[in-house]
Amino acid sequence: MLICRVDDDSNPDQMTELHRIDLPPADPSHLKPETSLDELETQTLAIGREVMRKLLVEQWKEIDRLLVEDYRKSFPPGKG
Repeated sequence: MLICRVDDDSNPDQMTELHRIDLPPADPSHLKPETSLDELETQTLAIGREVMRKLLVEQWKEIDRLLVEDYRKSFPPGKG
């Protein structure tokens, strides 16, 4: 799974990869019929939390970058 940022809204196919997440292979041979749905649900929730965590970290990095950029504009070189 890839987490990407669209760099230009007029060209949505142009993206920057932010993070790559390998998903576990789908292998039903290890599942027991009586617990398979519970196991799949647990796995799905764990993967979903990990994906959301990484997505939010990338979003926070971008917000931090923008805030630092705005702060630096308040103090241009050669002033003060």
